[in-house]
Amino acid sequence: MKLSDSFTSSARRYDVMTGLNPGYRRELRRAARALSAQVQSGSDDGPLIWDLGCGTGLSTAALQEQIPQARLLGVDASEGMLGLAQAKTWRPGTRFVLERAENLEHSLHEELGAAPDGVFAAYLLRNVDEQDRTAVLATIRRRMAPGTPLVLHDYSVVESRGAQLTWTLVCFGVIIPLSVVMRAEPSLFTYLWRSVMNNDSTRTVLQRLRDAGFEGGRVFTARGWHRKILHTYTAVAGASRGEQ
Repeated sequence: MKLSDSFTSSARRYDVMTGLNPGYRRELRRAARALSAQVQSGSDDGPLIWDLGCGTGLSTAALQEQIPQARLLGVDASEGMLGLAQAKTWRPGTRFVLERAENLEHSLHEELGAAPDGVFAAYLLRNVDEQDRTAVLATIRRRMAPGTPLVLHDYSVVESRGAQLTWTLVCFGVIIPLSVVMRAEPSLFTYLWRSVMNNDSTRTVLQRLRDAGFEGGRVFTARGWHRKILHTYTAVAGASRGEQ
């Protein structure tokens, strides 16, 4: 089963399970606030914000709360997750597109034609093959004007044995058993445990951002039990060779 299909099969349980995760939505709002602090006004209609890997729209909701004047474009590769996002109530100007982040550069979706005024990506890179992550970031960079802010929000535990232990205990003691009770796809949540354990270090992500053409990369960790487990990265699109 493809990863996007696994997300689709568990889509209806996803919001409930994340709702039981203390701090999950708080940290999404905190990351969205970091983007809000950097976004310029954009057009008279408000800034255009891309929410890459938007899933069921939890990150989109955080962006709507923190940047209420924004026009939001959610992008995800899972039809089931995106369907749930589309079914929710949104402010005018919010749209959703079924697409993979890897395909952004050659996407034929009309909604992706305009350059964004900000890009948000929660839990995206972890679901991209390791050898393709820098290339995906470079693809995103090429769709952004110089100076446009980017915020990434994702797990990383390789730099802390304590974080690895906490993440493993939470996954096998709470998340995976809960997925069985709720008739979600346990293999998906086992994958999520493994993908976090193997995910890039924060230093590697910052280097990927530099290699992809972003500048001013910084990282801060979450609070509560997510400390040293969940991280938010901020950067801005640098000038490409043709723009210097």
